[in-house]
Amino acid sequence: MMKTGVLGLAVLFSVQSFAQTATVSLKERIEAMDFYKQNHDVMFLAESCRRPETLLAEIRKLAPKSQEQALGFVKQYENQVPEKVLLPLVYWKFVKPQPSNEQRVLKFWLQTRIQALRDYADHPLKGDRGSQSRARQLATSYASSGALTLNSPQLIENLRKQFPEMDPYSLVAGGFVPGNKVEVVSHNTVSPEHIDWFNERSIFNGGKLDFTKPYMKMPMTVADEGHPAFKDPMFARIRDMIASSQQSIFIDIFLFGGTMGGTLSKFLLDQTSLKLKANPNFKVLVLHDYATNYNMKDEMMPVFQYMKDRVSADPSLRSAVYLMQANIQRHPPGIPFGITNLVPKTDETFKALEKRNTYYESKIDHSKVIVIDAEGDAPQAYFGSKNWSDHSGGYYYDNALYVKGPAAALVQAAYYDDVDAALTMNPQERKWFYYKEQGFSNEAYLPQREKILSWFKLKRTSFPVVGDQVVRLAEANVDGKIKDVRNMLVDMISKAEKNIYMEQLFIYDPYINDALMKRKSQVPGLKIKILADHNGNFDMGGLPNTLYLEQLMEHGVEVKARKTLGTEARFPNGKTQVYHQENHRKITSIDGKTMMVGSSNLNPDTLQGSFREFGAQIFDTREIGRFEKEFIAAWNDGAQTGPFFEGQLKLKVLGQELSVEQSKLLNDLGAAIFRAKDDIEKR
Repeated sequence: MMKTGVLGLAVLFSVQSFAQTATVSLKERIEAMDFYKQNHDVMFLAESCRRPETLLAEIRKLAPKSQEQALGFVKQYENQVPEKVLLPLVYWKFVKPQPSNEQRVLKFWLQTRIQALRDYADHPLKGDRGSQSRARQLATSYASSGALTLNSPQLIENLRKQFPEMDPYSLVAGGFVPGNKVEVVSHNTVSPEHIDWFNERSIFNGGKLDFTKPYMKMPMTVADEGHPAFKDPMFARIRDMIASSQQSIFIDIFLFGGTMGGTLSKFLLDQTSLKLKANPNFKVLVLHDYATNYNMKDEMMPVFQYMKDRVSADPSLRSAVYLMQANIQRHPPGIPFGITNLVPKTDETFKALEKRNTYYESKIDHSKVIVIDAEGDAPQAYFGSKNWSDHSGGYYYDNALYVKGPAAALVQAAYYDDVDAALTMNPQERKWFYYKEQGFSNEAYLPQREKILSWFKLKRTSFPVVGDQVVRLAEANVDGKIKDVRNMLVDMISKAEKNIYMEQLFIYDPYINDALMKRKSQVPGLKIKILADHNGNFDMGGLPNTLYLEQLMEHGVEVKARKTLGTEARFPNGKTQVYHQENHRKITSIDGKTMMVGSSNLNPDTLQGSFREFGAQIFDTREIGRFEKEFIAAWNDGAQTGPFFEGQLKLKVLGQELSVEQSKLLNDLGAAIFRAKDDIEKR
């Protein structure tokens, strides 16, 4: 008999952790997240642990007796043990025997069983109090058992016979977090006059960041003089959160620049100076990815230079404000098929790549997150699709989620590994931080490494309930070990009964699109409506969103595009550039009951973990209903939305329009490649 051994504390879940009391404990949730990350490589790193055909090839290399034992083991347990557990179990037992890793696989399996029970007990849309209470008790029984065997009925019984609504899997180690208030924030000005306003005040191509201008003030109300963007709900919320802070501010922002970035950076540092008078221990940490700027380097770097100079010149700010570069090196590459391996990581190539606007491996910290007072009684978090830059955020269509309560503290806990990675001691990783000569690496912070990590790490384990809403966080973390957005969305889609409404910048992930087509076939009356961006900034006739759209529409999925604007900016130095508005949203609602909102685009490189992303699933019917009402209003308004295709598909390549036949051939080829990508790469 194979035994799991005594379980570590990371897999223990007490009844108290599930209780709906006046406080919410995050201790067990954080331990579960840590347990998953610590065991990720044992479960999934080796190709044989992920792909049955690879494992079979490895088994066939063994001696005949060992082959027979391995295949016999598979035959005995293949109907009892999930494939994702059986593959690594066979690998560590027969192919590369390591009893300690074999035990870790069994513990991982038990942990996922406990989490599935926990999730059923905590799920806001499933079960009843009686069945959920029984699930809690069974989870506690599993967690307290010290010597469960592989054949134990406690592991292989069909839990769904006891709990018919229970999912036999857990999608997120941290589970559901109760006790919050949530709000979906979606509105900012998108008029052509607003776009022109930003274009006329460009801080690059001859322009500059002038803090003496009236529009560089932070307006605290809509009647105040100051920057117009911060009178819009989406940006006013960020302002109000900063103003309300008492202990700490954490920001991880992808694009942050222009007049909007300048106004906000000045306000942030001004507020920090005020906060320090009331609380000398007040801290601010700003994390930013300098390696990718999407041609906005000249818009963003003056803002970061201003912040760096001001912090350096002010001793009080210098001890309270950390301006750090995100470490993107631990992400899996986004460029497919091993192409990145063709570029040697040398000092010479780095110097060339540092001059580019997009990091060549397509590894990006794509976060748009702010957390306020993570250790306070009412922590706040705000995250979604909105960048904080004039020409990427100022006039785009976006969504964000505001969370107040325990789940907001868990957001900061999720970013501890990002700060740890930013303060890396690995010399090779430190070589690939950008703009070191200008002082934007993290070298100056390394002597304070332990102090900073100790401050940032969430020490509080229990938080007051501030609302009645449940939140389940969704992310792709700093090293790609956690990447749960795709699974969560596929799960949501697979359970849809009435409607699926999606508004997305990108919609060319084959897993998501296949799930949509499958569910439409299963439930013909299901209304699936997608508002997709036409990708006007790429000027390729709709690529890459065209890849699967014809297939979706053939299956009865309705697809439209927002009518976005393109305007030409004329800069002080005489140069011109066309900027195209984007439907930059990443939001999905199902049946008016559940919603996913965040920063994750629905494309393969984002969802495979190449980008650092953050979002959440919510269940607030009032907020979801408000979104769906606005969505349908826009869908039915010909002034706001229209057909994605105007006539037949005609793509553009290098500025040249292709014929209908060429366009279809290229589109179908691209769709086939993306659908085969994971098999080609042996993911």
